[in-house]
Amino acid sequence: MTEDQLRGKPFYLSEADLSWVKETRDGLRLEEKVGQLFVVVQTPFLPEQEDLLSIKPGGVHLFAFSPEATKVNQQAKIADMQSRSKLPLLVTGDLESGGFGGAIDGTNLGMNMQVAATGKPELARSFGKGIEVEGTAMGFNWVFGPVLDINYNHQNPIVNTRAFGDTPEVVETYALPTLAGVQESGRMAACVKHWPGDGMDDRDQHKVLTVNDMPMQRWRETYGHVYRSAFDAGVKSVMSAHIALPAYYEELGITDVRTKYTPGSLSYELNVKLLREELGFNGLVISDATAMVGMTSWGSRRELVPQCIASGVDMFLFTTDLKYDYEAMLQGVRDGVITQDRLDEAVTRVLALKASLGLHLPDKPEQDLAKVGSPEHLLLAEQLARDSVTLVKDTQQLLPISTKKHKRVLLISTASEGSLFTGNGAGGYLFERMLVKEGFEVVRNYRLKQEENDIDLVIYLTQKAPGFMQNSLRLSPEEAGGIFNWYPTYVPTLFISLGNPYTLYELPTMPTMINGYNASAAVQKEILACLLGKQPFRGISPVDAFCGLEMARL
Repeated sequence: MTEDQLRGKPFYLSEADLSWVKETRDGLRLEEKVGQLFVVVQTPFLPEQEDLLSIKPGGVHLFAFSPEATKVNQQAKIADMQSRSKLPLLVTGDLESGGFGGAIDGTNLGMNMQVAATGKPELARSFGKGIEVEGTAMGFNWVFGPVLDINYNHQNPIVNTRAFGDTPEVVETYALPTLAGVQESGRMAACVKHWPGDGMDDRDQHKVLTVNDMPMQRWRETYGHVYRSAFDAGVKSVMSAHIALPAYYEELGITDVRTKYTPGSLSYELNVKLLREELGFNGLVISDATAMVGMTSWGSRRELVPQCIASGVDMFLFTTDLKYDYEAMLQGVRDGVITQDRLDEAVTRVLALKASLGLHLPDKPEQDLAKVGSPEHLLLAEQLARDSVTLVKDTQQLLPISTKKHKRVLLISTASEGSLFTGNGAGGYLFERMLVKEGFEVVRNYRLKQEENDIDLVIYLTQKAPGFMQNSLRLSPEEAGGIFNWYPTYVPTLFISLGNPYTLYELPTMPTMINGYNASAAVQKEILACLLGKQPFRGISPVDAFCGLEMARL
């Protein structure tokens, strides 16, 4: 790529930056250039791996899955790796919801859909800024977000509340201010995803190659429009996912079935011709996680590793076997699968991203861990919760509830209670404890009778949240109240969803439905305040919570 491209959007490199990029690139041996193509990870599900820095990678990724992933430990781990790396490392994290994605004691600010439900784009910018502040305090400099996916298919198990909404207008309205907040300080890069657009399929690319089956005219009006807006706003990177866009190949006159279903992460046509040449993106492209079956089902690992970079992707995310994947990439260069020009172009973009964040400079900004989980961010989480809780419907005119009318409450909450009730470290059965504190008598098991039931209210509480390797977000029999049980016929009943906003697809005649979008302690507290009439429901659903079903409005 040219120096003028590096001086322009999204890198905006100075002459000194340009010199560092060029001199550093030209000073690297072939083996070191290949190392720069990788973002490696210490996988928490596998035995201890060899030293991740042995291949001199361009970046590392840290998860926050284990009790040891505290902000103190994460900062120390990042500092140690930076000190041992010849070149500054890009440090990536899944901080879509705040510092909580980088450390277990970071702030759970909110889900993207929750942010959109506030109806306040200015809060989206504060949300993005909160992500940046907590991330950089720990040493992260690259966040995989915001999500630009559009929830056209309400049964998609991987996007759901990670998306801002189900129309391009809603997604753009809230994703762009979030992006601005993340990149405002110049210390953190955002990465929009999942190119070429998730939300159409009802499957998960962790398990299978998924498909965006939109015609190209419609794609350009929706996904293409949102991505172009993000590029105009200066986003520094894009995640190319294991998602096919067959209509683009057909537009190019390519009808071979295998070719037109090539995953985005392996597609020259999608990454170069559509993303770069048509939409004009000049930043860095990184693949989605390369252990996903959406990629690995497409060929042998030895072929796929270099093909990913040859297709226009600049960085390869994660390895399944560090030494094997590195050797496969190196051999791909030696065999000409990755040309020298393509290698230098990718390495140039990697170094340009580092330079645009100031990672090459000797003076590093102070990292203040007090900002992680700070009172300011807890207040922001409370505000996002308070403004987002959504009353979808109350056709039985049940609300508000009170101990005078609804003293004895059956609480049905059988799903992911480990996350459902702990909220950001709240511990215990939080919602039950809150009900008891308000004077309600809570029971957890009850056999429904045809008449004269001695319970006054039934509350369903579930968290069906998007995540990898799930079959769907559909309710289990237990989550739906048990086999052949339908409480609303006999007892006043309400349903609270702390995740999936589309529960009415399965329970269309549930008379009272509340969406909270997030299982945090802050959200649960605000939901109870709304139920008691202490404050109004302020949220505005950013999706069609009725799933297009006329009967769901009954």
